Amino acid sequence: MTEIDAERFKSNADECRHLAADAISEDDRQAWLRLAAEWDKLSEHARHCRGIFDRYE
Repeated sequence: MTEIDAERFKSNADECRHLAADAISEDDRQAWLRLAAEWDKLSEHARHCRGIFDRYE
């Protein structure tokens, strides 16, 4: 994974948080926030993997 992937995942998380803020129901808000948390995890994973690859380049 690349830094571009990490940034894209972070952007997706931010968009989910924005959608959560606009959600009509609490269930929808919570679902968007859970999805944002998953995107954040993917972003961190991408950065971690990139760090591992950087050590061997």
